[in-house]
Amino acid sequence: MPTTTDDLQSGAPDVAALERRLRAAPDDLAATQELAGLLLRTGRAAEAEPHARNAVRLAPEDARSHTLMALVLADTQRPQAAEFHYRRALALAPPDAATLANIAWSLTGQGRLEEARRTYRRAAALHPSIALTWHGWAQTEDAARDLPAAQRLVERARCLDPHHRGADTFAAALLARQGDGEQALALLDASAVRHGGPNPDALLETGRILDRLGRHDEAFAAFAAGKALLRQAGRRYGEEEAVDLIARLATFFVAPRLRLMPRPATPAATAAGPQPVFIAGAPRSGTTLVEQILSCHPAVAAGDELPALGAVVRALPQTLGSPLGYPEALSELWMGDQRDGLERLRDAYLRHARKLVPAKPGHTLFTDKMPFNETHLGLIALMFPTAPVVHVLRHPLDVVLSMMGTNLTHGFHCANDVETAARHVLLVFDLVEHYRREMPLRYLPLRYEDLVREPEPAVRRLLGFLGLGFDRRCLRFEENRRHARTPSHAQVAEKLYSRSIDRHRAYKAHLKPAIPILEPVILGLGYSL
Repeated sequence: MPTTTDDLQSGAPDVAALERRLRAAPDDLAATQELAGLLLRTGRAAEAEPHARNAVRLAPEDARSHTLMALVLADTQRPQAAEFHYRRALALAPPDAATLANIAWSLTGQGRLEEARRTYRRAAALHPSIALTWHGWAQTEDAARDLPAAQRLVERARCLDPHHRGADTFAAALLARQGDGEQALALLDASAVRHGGPNPDALLETGRILDRLGRHDEAFAAFAAGKALLRQAGRRYGEEEAVDLIARLATFFVAPRLRLMPRPATPAATAAGPQPVFIAGAPRSGTTLVEQILSCHPAVAAGDELPALGAVVRALPQTLGSPLGYPEALSELWMGDQRDGLERLRDAYLRHARKLVPAKPGHTLFTDKMPFNETHLGLIALMFPTAPVVHVLRHPLDVVLSMMGTNLTHGFHCANDVETAARHVLLVFDLVEHYRREMPLRYLPLRYEDLVREPEPAVRRLLGFLGLGFDRRCLRFEENRRHARTPSHAQVAEKLYSRSIDRHRAYKAHLKPAIPILEPVILGLGYSL
């Protein structure tokens, strides 16, 4: 996790006062930096970004400006760009252990684990008493699958800062993964007492450990308590926004309208290089497993949860010069001077993606597995008419249960309650069925259960769909040393196991509110109630 500098932790006026100050003097560097830092400290990185960018514009030789920009980029999953700004900050100021540790964290996010280790060593040698340095280093060792080393390092972090909740939770997770669930629970209980109560991440980790121990009622109680705290913190389902967007997508993407759309020309030089494979599916449906399998093939680079499509969607009205929002702004493509609009959108997506994907010679494809990618299948099919879409399907009750055990922000924060998760899964399922009726898609439904029970036929089918020859390494995905930068990274480092299939049966009473909501999806996909 990025380490904030002492600078960013100093006292500051409230947001409204700083905004008033900047309206009066837009080039006030101190106020710009202060506002960006305040927004970052309160978890509002998206709001902080324009101010951090302006700080760099106003003072490109100021280390604090670059640190703020780097922290925003790190918080929004853009580790390559974050590394650039951390290194600029390091070049503009005396050597700083926190900045070195942040560079190491960015390297870990890019899968450059040996470089990250070396950088953490430098940071620890420069200032050995910063707990976050040791905690970040522990997570790098976890990514490298050296659990004993990770345990030693996180214990160092806990000794340096006994009040570091994150280190307690991570230490407990490591103990559980090494088979000591009871000790892990005792550590979490002691942490909750020491801090005057548990926090959401600790509760969710407690639930996951109890689940592995077969204590299902206790596990769900922990999940529910953790999600309740997240809702209290403002992480409530944005249902009105979700329903509105999905209704507008379904209204816009209809066959008569789509017949009027241009098609991208043959890929130009800007579109050369590896092309995308969109792995669609709800969080916790098995998308990380599919990506891990594919990235074992020498032709496929793993992109993880790419923010590129979201960036294209946000900028789409501006890109097409439209006064309308998305998706209605796509109607500009009917204009004679916008017939190349899809190529511009496609090339913008590829530029974003290629900054983040570690492609190497021989890679012809890269994966994009952002959860709920299927929401934008219409736009994907317009920009990339021949791009393969692999839709990972799993029993919807298993999906909702797994979403309850993880701290997720995807899907308008739907995952913080059983009913809202179920309602969003239903909304997206209906939208996918709409897309499939209204437009041609290069679409492969792939069941998680088939992949687990009979992996070789499923993998052969998957690779054949992508036009790739069968490679037996794809069946040994647990040997893939790539670090999957998602909450599922620990699971995909293990061999296939079937214990996640039909997990919902042990939680039927707790999932009861979701069953009538999800019944059409469950039956529509051929699953059983």
